[in-house]
Amino acid sequence: MAEGFDIDHLAKLARLSLTAEEKALYSSQLNQILGHFQALADADLPATIDDARVVDEAALRSDEPGPVLGAEAVTRIAPASRDGQISVPRVVDDES
Repeated sequence: MAEGFDIDHLAKLARLSLTAEEKALYSSQLNQILGHFQALADADLPATIDDARVVDEAALRSDEPGPVLGAEAVTRIAPASRDGQISVPRVVDDES
C-alpha cells in the first residue's frame, strides 16, 4: 500500500485485475500525481485573482420546447422494455 491510498481498493473500485508489476507501476504513478496536487495545494497564491469577475448574464440559450417522442415510441425503439419501462442491464452490484 502506498502513502495515502490502497492500490488494491482502487483496483477493485475500477474493476481491474492488476499484476504485482502493474500495482507497483500504478502506485508510483499515483504517488507522482498526488505529489503534483500537493505542490499545487502548497503554492503561495494571492487570496483573490484579478481575472475573476461577476457576470450579470448567463451564456445559455433560451429554453424552448421542441418535438418529443411519446412513451410508446421510446419503448418501441429501446433494445428491451417491460411494462412500458425501458429495461437496462444492472451496473451496480449489491456488494460494497
